[in-house]
Amino acid sequence: MLSVPWLFAGSIVGLVIVSVFNPPVRQVPSVPTPNDNGVFHTKTGCIHVQASEVQCTPNAVSLNILK
Repeated sequence: MLSVPWLFAGSIVGLVIVSVFNPPVRQVPSVPTPNDNGVFHTKTGCIHVQASEVQCTPNAVSLNILK
């Protein structure tokens, strides 16, 4: 015979056991920066960043958007 308090207690115990033995993984989003010399791994492949300093001109229209 099922009783509501035992069903509730069993559910809580089950959630605690699952969260202790299989904790959720949180991936921290990150983006490559110009100072990174290594390979940046994404879901679809790898990116290697090579940055070089360039002279700025008065008619520059860049808004820090990669094209």
